[in-house]
Amino acid sequence: MKKNKIMKLKDNVKTMLHKNIITCFKGAVALVAMALTFVVCLGGSADNAEAAHRVDRHFVDSLDGTGYYVDVKTINVQEAAVTADVYMVKALYNTMYCYGVVYNLAEQSYQYTYTKIYQYDTRKLTSYSEVPSMVYGYTNAAFGNNVIMEEVLRFCQEYRPENKNAHNNTDVGEWLE
Repeated sequence: MKKNKIMKLKDNVKTMLHKNIITCFKGAVALVAMALTFVVCLGGSADNAEAAHRVDRHFVDSLDGTGYYVDVKTINVQEAAVTADVYMVKALYNTMYCYGVVYNLAEQSYQYTYTKIYQYDTRKLTSYSEVPSMVYGYTNAAFGNNVIMEEVLRFCQEYRPENKNAHNNTDVGEWLE
């Protein structure tokens, strides 16, 4: 009789544990489903919800079919350095490059700290690298990107959000991955 009660008690405990485990599992599945639904309702996907952000690109200059823009939300001017996200749009190739740029004012140089490549028409991120570039000079250059990068630096140093930079008023607000 005592053995029978112990067996029955063991079976009851087993059944209760199984029910609790199943209930917990159902709760976890429901939580994941709600999170994915929330992400989809926000217009993103599980892959790019974290990475999507709004940029506010302002036109700076162009050279040889390439437009140069600065995301004014990323401009950071300090005494010895200036940082910003610089976009180079090559519409002919349906490509847009985003470079994290750090200007070293004392050395009159700049360096790309990361690179993002987008398909221009869809704004889909196709490549990303955090490998820094070599250091480039931005002064005393006869031709090429160095001259443009000096213009980008000037734009960053002169940008004031309160006056909306009337001479560069071609801002492009958009969502990017």
